[in-house]
Amino acid sequence: MIVFVPTPPPREKWPPGIEFGVLTTMSFPVPVPRYVDRAFVDISLRRTRVGVELHDYAKFVGKVRAKAPWAELWIVFPDAFCNAAETRRNYDKFKKLASLVPPPKKYIYVAQEFAPDLPEDVDVVALPARRQCYTNCSREHDVCAARIIAYVRNYIRGKWIHLLGPSLRVLRVTHHLAGSFDTASYRRAVDKELKQMMLGKWQATKDVMEVFLFRWLEKANLLDRQKKRLAFDELNRHDSLV
Repeated sequence: MIVFVPTPPPREKWPPGIEFGVLTTMSFPVPVPRYVDRAFVDISLRRTRVGVELHDYAKFVGKVRAKAPWAELWIVFPDAFCNAAETRRNYDKFKKLASLVPPPKKYIYVAQEFAPDLPEDVDVVALPARRQCYTNCSREHDVCAARIIAYVRNYIRGKWIHLLGPSLRVLRVTHHLAGSFDTASYRRAVDKELKQMMLGKWQATKDVMEVFLFRWLEKANLLDRQKKRLAFDELNRHDSLV
């Protein structure tokens, strides 16, 4: 499983079976660490809502490539929220601009409305897993998960599947269908123990970001027992310093 996050841990801390890449967006651009091999490049929902010109996004992708020539760029083609037709038009328009980005790279197509008509030349199919049109997947996780499972079984053949910003509960029951996902949700405490560690606050600070990340992966049933132990030891170490 490939996990794209804004703050990937050092390679020596990667759990067995998990590789980390960096998640960088126009709203929250972050540098690509030398120890990661992949960068997930996206516009971000916030910037999409206010509107972004395709050429401006292409420039952003080009800057990421220039600063991280060793990394494989996973380029999310601009999509239109809950509009499959417009998303497909954006894909066709942006393809020429994306072709100017030097390799290595992968093209990512967001399957808005779970439309079965996919571009033939796309490398990765990204499935919305946090918000599906007007369904909030944090509240209706069973509905969102059922859509993903049905879509993969009925329409996806020979394509890499990526879960786009999955809610924790959706990820638990769909991660076996995908090869990768991206998330920044781990930066908020997923249980009372982490909240107590932050003295009642939900948001993680930089010094405990890895603890929050590993706990989030544990809650998603993706973390093995060894890494659970390491994360727990790190949590106790932080408690002793407070």
